[in-house]
Amino acid sequence: MDEEESNTPIPFGISAATGRPIEGVSEKDLNALLGKDDQASASLVKALAYKVTEANFGVLSGFDADKLDEVGWGLIFSAEVDPAPLLEALSPLVERRRAEAGDRFKIFQGADGYRVGDTANKWLMRRGASLNIIDPDLGVPYYLVVVGDPSQIPFSFQYSLDIVAGVGRIDFPTTAEYRQYAESVVAHESDLALATMREIAMFATCHDFDRATQLFTNQVAKPLAFGEGPKKSIGDKFGFKVNALFEDAATKENLMGVLRGAERGTPSILFTGSHGMAFAADDARLANNQGALVCNDWPGYGSIGESHWFAASDVPADASIHGMIHFFFACYGAGTPEFDNFNRMGQPQRVAPHAMTARLPQALMAHPGGGTLASLGHIDKAWASSFQSQRGKAQTQGFRDVVGQLMIGTRVGQATDQFNTQWGTLSTELLELLDERSAGGEVSDAALLSLWIARDDARNYVILGDPAVKLRAQAAAA
Repeated sequence: MDEEESNTPIPFGISAATGRPIEGVSEKDLNALLGKDDQASASLVKALAYKVTEANFGVLSGFDADKLDEVGWGLIFSAEVDPAPLLEALSPLVERRRAEAGDRFKIFQGADGYRVGDTANKWLMRRGASLNIIDPDLGVPYYLVVVGDPSQIPFSFQYSLDIVAGVGRIDFPTTAEYRQYAESVVAHESDLALATMREIAMFATCHDFDRATQLFTNQVAKPLAFGEGPKKSIGDKFGFKVNALFEDAATKENLMGVLRGAERGTPSILFTGSHGMAFAADDARLANNQGALVCNDWPGYGSIGESHWFAASDVPADASIHGMIHFFFACYGAGTPEFDNFNRMGQPQRVAPHAMTARLPQALMAHPGGGTLASLGHIDKAWASSFQSQRGKAQTQGFRDVVGQLMIGTRVGQATDQFNTQWGTLSTELLELLDERSAGGEVSDAALLSLWIARDDARNYVILGDPAVKLRAQAAAA
């Protein structure tokens, strides 16, 4: 393979400018974050670790997270915007959730909404709560929808709030797409004939010149699809078939076929693992193509073009995706911050003109023929640490748990709690290493770097869409 193997964290992104993998991070980045002689920086990292370590996940015992009239549902708007146009566009979904949640339905707008500079804890404290286990009796619902683009309500607010709540973001470039998404969700939940097939479509690229995709396919996609050792196929336990499109089968044309429901019908879950496209901040193609999925059509390092990636513009007009959930694994698959979350060298590195939600999941959720219920993916880079231990051993438990929860019909905002648990676990480990290093122990920069990346990688998973949606698959065949 062209890329030299190393123990440094591996991102899953390809530069549109060079046709080569995007840069990862180095031990210099860690030194910039920690500062070997900068105790304030070290204290900051410790504070972040404590913040997650002390949090509790899920809703208070005694509440059924599947019942909206018990745990609640709410919308959060920026205090800086007039919510009326978007409330009108979302009215089909809003009225359905109002009826389901009853007195536990909330709209946070104006002074009650997100204010510039709010942390999740600051916002919760104004509501009489805190960044702790959610008690719906205190007036904050468990399922919360951040409405609007991340330049209005930052991704960082969403990350932190999701530690204790089931949080999703509804963000589209036009009010018509907000309306389309709302109508699509309500139609799917109201019409029993719209159930999806009991199938998970798995799409994973594997380039013979690229270490990253080889790792994902061999350590995640194939074990999930076919089983490995004592673990069976991810679909066996719940009566789901697996449509595996790996390696040479992971083409742009075949992905279009999955979205069209060609021959097999609409799968309940589409799980994709690939590189995501990365464009320069001043590239005019960024808004519509950032995070697009690099398919196996890509012939090799050095150049890449539109025929090699799958973007929003490639979603077929006759797509049959109504009621599906898409789980992305790719850099920028769900969105892009304005500044790189992982590069801490010198001045912040601008990666986009402003923070933005990825266009591909927006196009899937607001498809005119009925869209996906939700998308789960990364903000910023996605790293191999999502599925590897620090020693390179495959760790797919998180993927198995989340996909399994979706298969049994858990609401997506609760189904993804495993990633928050992982964030908390890794924060605890990071804190322990920092304490050991402060006490004079031999802790390498490489070990800290790997753990720091893994911790923030787990944090950067987000839900796009209503976190209260859930699959309704056809009954298993007799």
